Amino acid sequence: MITVIAALGGLLLGIRAEQRADKEEQRAIDASRKAPAEQVDFYRTPSTVVVVNGNPHPVRMRLFLPEKHLWWELYSVAPCKQIAIPNGSLLGSMRDRFPSVQLTDGDLSSLWLEFMDPKGRSWVRGSGGALAPSTPEPTPSGLRMVDLGEPWNKAPQDSPMCGIS
Repeated sequence: MITVIAALGGLLLGIRAEQRADKEEQRAIDASRKAPAEQVDFYRTPSTVVVVNGNPHPVRMRLFLPEKHLWWELYSVAPCKQIAIPNGSLLGSMRDRFPSVQLTDGDLSSLWLEFMDPKGRSWVRGSGGALAPSTPEPTPSGLRMVDLGEPWNKAPQDSPMCGIS
């Protein structure tokens, strides 16, 4: 009887160890999938929005205001580069294209960055910095979008970080 109980106890411990190993393996896989996305960021200063591609690969990006259904297409940000966009230029580009749109610097506090990693997975980074996978969707025709062929989009600066993925 003791042998049977010991065997069952050993079996249960073995199963639990295997489950823990599977969870750890899944965490490692998730971390490796997320690594290129972790190297893309954006942040705001009082006067500027800075978009950073820390990958050694180009990354397609766009900024958007989900509540307002407004998009700014950044196209592909070069490897290990960042672009600094003055708030006035960002708001002005939308105002020039769609004069009826009323935006202020305060609206930029809810700005999001959507991008595609080098493996083709789509991600979104919220204004608070949180990173989440997203479903890639083409910009619907009902949304108002501006292509940013502006000088600051054509002359990116070196990124302070550049990882290897």
